Amino acid sequence: MSSRIDAETDFEELTTRIRTQSQQAPGSDTERVTIRSLEDVSADALATLLEAAESEHLEPGALVFVLSRANAEQLVERESDIDDVDDLEEVLGRRVRVEDEMPDETILLLHPDAIEGEELVEPEAIACGIVGTDG
Repeated sequence: MSSRIDAETDFEELTTRIRTQSQQAPGSDTERVTIRSLEDVSADALATLLEAAESEHLEPGALVFVLSRANAEQLVERESDIDDVDDLEEVLGRRVRVEDEMPDETILLLHPDAIEGEELVEPEAIACGIVGTDG
């Protein structure tokens, strides 16, 4: 995978930057990240995020989910047809990257070249799910 996400990426800093780039940011006409609220971590919630991303600017085939280890484990435990990350990738039809430093309250769906470290190179190619909200 030719990703600009590397071992040096600070996922807490990255998610903080992404969460401030909402498309609804007042007074801005620049490209923004798609942000959606998710009630919980489930295959349906990830599918909802994928649907929102695909309806925006993102190139569907190239998108990668970035999950915390806790969220990946929770998906495997909750979903009867998912036994591991490979199964999750098959169900979602997208690559899944599990990162230990990824905050549990955030799920990312992005084009691998949309970020470089913690910098947002192409905000319009990033979708962010905020877990634990229903609004």
